[in-house]
Amino acid sequence: MLSDNKAKLVKKCYLVPKIARYSLLSLFPTGAAAILLVMIDNIALGSNGLGNLQLIAISSIMIAEGILTIACGLSAKATLRSERWRAIERETHGGPVCPDSASGLNVFALMDLLGSSAAAIAHKQGIALPRQGRAAAAVFLAPILLLVLAFTTRFIDSAAQASSAQNSAAQTLSAFQDALKSGVSYVMADDPLERRQDSGYQVSGNVTDQDGDIVARISIETDSQGAVDGVVYTASVDIEKTAQENLAFADENIDRLHELIADVDAPQVAAGLFNKPQLPAEFRESFLAGDYYTPLDVDLDNTGDLRAWATFSTDSRDEFDEYSSPRISIFLQANR
Repeated sequence: MLSDNKAKLVKKCYLVPKIARYSLLSLFPTGAAAILLVMIDNIALGSNGLGNLQLIAISSIMIAEGILTIACGLSAKATLRSERWRAIERETHGGPVCPDSASGLNVFALMDLLGSSAAAIAHKQGIALPRQGRAAAAVFLAPILLLVLAFTTRFIDSAAQASSAQNSAAQTLSAFQDALKSGVSYVMADDPLERRQDSGYQVSGNVTDQDGDIVARISIETDSQGAVDGVVYTASVDIEKTAQENLAFADENIDRLHELIADVDAPQVAAGLFNKPQLPAEFRESFLAGDYYTPLDVDLDNTGDLRAWATFSTDSRDEFDEYSSPRISIFLQANR
């Protein structure tokens, strides 16, 4: 009958090869868990990148799993060569089962040899071996639980930041809605509090004619934090009217739409987004000299943080029909 210390060593040697394999295999669920947690943080909570603590935790845990596998292999090799293990074999079997077992074998073969030898000794000595399930659960679940703990604080911070950003965006869109209501036919706006959008939000005001057709439109775009990063003014073009009449109609509506938002106190990604827009002389000359079937695109400003340009959008003469919607637009966009 083996002493308690020797029995504990037999149990330990039985588990060593299993823990080594579990630790090696656990790299895969640990990596999958890390990817899932990063996706939750970046996609569901709108965070960017990966925090230092989380990066250190992922790296440290996965390195520790690899080191544990190596340590088990070295332990198996040392145990098989130790006099203490040979004494246990002599006490159980009358002599070493494989006196040269540690020579010429790879690390996993050594661990298998140690595990099978420990199982044989336990069976002969009547030692109850530990359950593999507990060891497997500990090796597979412990790294994942540590990762969850490492990400918990970041999840809390990301959720708080996302909520703050949604509230800020909601305030910005609400201010523009109130400003536009008095001067347009109807207003449409995203609701940041109902649905968070990493790409940003939009509020627009449409001016319609007596038939309900949209003849002018303003669209204000914000980033996910509620800072304005783009404004678009659009006026329809009536091919039954002269080019001069259409330019006058565009000037009138663009000026009126700009007046509605000029005094709105809202953060801007780039200075100048609320400046009064004007169609440049180059655009006017080309529009007056051209026809209603040739599109135009003229830059107003493309320096610094702001890009501005004017366009005339239309269909070619062959494709132009009752569904075509020729229009003049001015775009003000923050350079990214």
